[in-house]
Amino acid sequence: MYIMLRDLKLNVREIHSRKPQLYRTRISEEFRDSNRLILVTSDVSTRGVNYPDVTLVIQVGVPPDREHYIHRLGRTRREGKSGRGILLIAPWEEYFLNEISDLPIDKYQAPEIDQQMKQKV
Repeated sequence: MYIMLRDLKLNVREIHSRKPQLYRTRISEEFRDSNRLILVTSDVSTRGVNYPDVTLVIQVGVPPDREHYIHRLGRTRREGKSGRGILLIAPWEEYFLNEISDLPIDKYQAPEIDQQMKQKV
């Protein structure tokens, strides 16, 4: 995901467990101070890190469980602020939708991607 967004010339950074702690701290602070930065991260950023101005969380793939899903989306609801969440899943992961069926979720089909866009990505 990070490489694709970077190659599309978007302002993006990444944090994951294979990055040194000093790097993760620096990127985390940069993200917190910016209002036009995309952060691609693993669950290494889920606990004990506060990003108060997140307006969109995109989760790629099924989270381990319902609680992880809700916790990740909670990043958009800090201090009474609003935000949105998107869960991108493959057809074989749709079983997870049963676990969160009581939540206000709208299901959309992925748009068709033309050949020119496929080459870009």
